[in-house]
Amino acid sequence: MTARNGRLLTAVACALVFLGTASARGESVFGLNLAGERFDVGDGRVLALGGFVQMIDDSLCLLQYNPAMLSWTRRVTFGVAGYLTSNNNQTEDLERRVNAAKLSMFSFAFPLYRNRLSVGFGFRGRYDPDGEFRVDHTTPAGDVYGDAYERSGGLWSVPFTIALDTGRFAKLGAFYSLERGHVQDTWIVDFADPTNQDAVSSQDRTVSGDAFGVGACLRPTARISLGVVYESKIDYDVDVEEHYTNASADTGYAEAGALPERWVVSLSWRVASSMSVYAGASISDFTKFGGFDFPASRLAREEVAALGLEYRLKQRPIRVSARYEKLPYTLPDDQKITKLEFAIGSGLMFKSGLGKLDAALQFGETGSVDTNGFADRSVRFVLSITGSEQWKRKRDNRY
Repeated sequence: MTARNGRLLTAVACALVFLGTASARGESVFGLNLAGERFDVGDGRVLALGGFVQMIDDSLCLLQYNPAMLSWTRRVTFGVAGYLTSNNNQTEDLERRVNAAKLSMFSFAFPLYRNRLSVGFGFRGRYDPDGEFRVDHTTPAGDVYGDAYERSGGLWSVPFTIALDTGRFAKLGAFYSLERGHVQDTWIVDFADPTNQDAVSSQDRTVSGDAFGVGACLRPTARISLGVVYESKIDYDVDVEEHYTNASADTGYAEAGALPERWVVSLSWRVASSMSVYAGASISDFTKFGGFDFPASRLAREEVAALGLEYRLKQRPIRVSARYEKLPYTLPDDQKITKLEFAIGSGLMFKSGLGKLDAALQFGETGSVDTNGFADRSVRFVLSITGSEQWKRKRDNRY
């Protein structure tokens, strides 16, 4: 890798890490339900082609959901991805725009044995519950006050992955992940008159657990790849602390939480040397979701389907995709929530061939004011950087 490319890799990686530490409060209004809004994991190329359900055969595309894709690693490789989102939240009486910046995924991998066995570890965001709203009221006595609700925190994982390249026709992978997170709900009654007593209460949940998953990539022909991923159910141990305006009422207790298992299937087809088609789908039965005080009667099955196309125009990739998603709960009680998303993107390969920069622009619409009472329109800019290096030195026997 050249010094110039190395400096660019470092600069972009630092910028992405800064996005993660400088997160703005609030994003989609739908992040206030369940454990929050699901993180869109993957690098800029994956997200431009439809998101985590897609599978890409590329030694520099290690930021993927399918652990078997790590078997393409041929050098010490790292990658980091993040995004900026602008959401327009809508109801019949309210419209507001909120912005957020997130670090979504990081991974470090290297070949362990003769380019057959590869290992990696990293960070992956799971759910983002950040959000807030406020409604102003007036008491019968004429006192003005605000009734506010805030939610912050998130669930995330640290996966340890191993992948095996069995040859031309099959690649296998598995991961074990440490699952951690913290979700805080805060209720505030804020009077305009300072002589009136404000009221504040909060509920803090600290969660911990673990999970495992397996993935496979089958290549019946050189042009077609078929992928499947299974991720286990996550059982969380949850420590809950409740705090009130009157500190003598503070309390703490333990409860259990659970995220259901997930299945993902993927297909990639290289139609021609300059064009490839990608399709993927995911299903997760959230009627098995537990914890976070969410009513079981409103839980539903989450479904995701995506279709993407990549075309190389004079060595410059042009990527487009469309994705449909049914959220894992209803609002109101019997109305499903759907999300439609379209994306475009491209990428830049460094001259050394050992690094790349990918970007995507996603446009999404979630829910409907008429059907669900809420709607969210989002624009998201995704940026990722990946680099690799041999990291070998000649042995020097001089003392």
